[in-house]
Amino acid sequence: MATHWAGYRSGALVVDRDTDRMGVMQARTEDGYPIAPVDGSGGRWTVRSMDRLRIATNEERRALGLGPRSVD
Repeated sequence: MATHWAGYRSGALVVDRDTDRMGVMQARTEDGYPIAPVDGSGGRWTVRSMDRLRIATNEERRALGLGPRSVD
């Protein structure tokens, strides 16, 4: 039986749809998904649902000096 994977793995560069804050997703905790900000503003925040998140675009990654995302 194939496993259906839904969500992003830790280390993914994500954007919070509600606040437009960008950060790196950390491993899930019982409180939700901690996000470490990449811009140095404030501490990390936690989202309860991945519906609030989207993967950063290649343009957003380039603005940080990162290469295009890859899927493996």
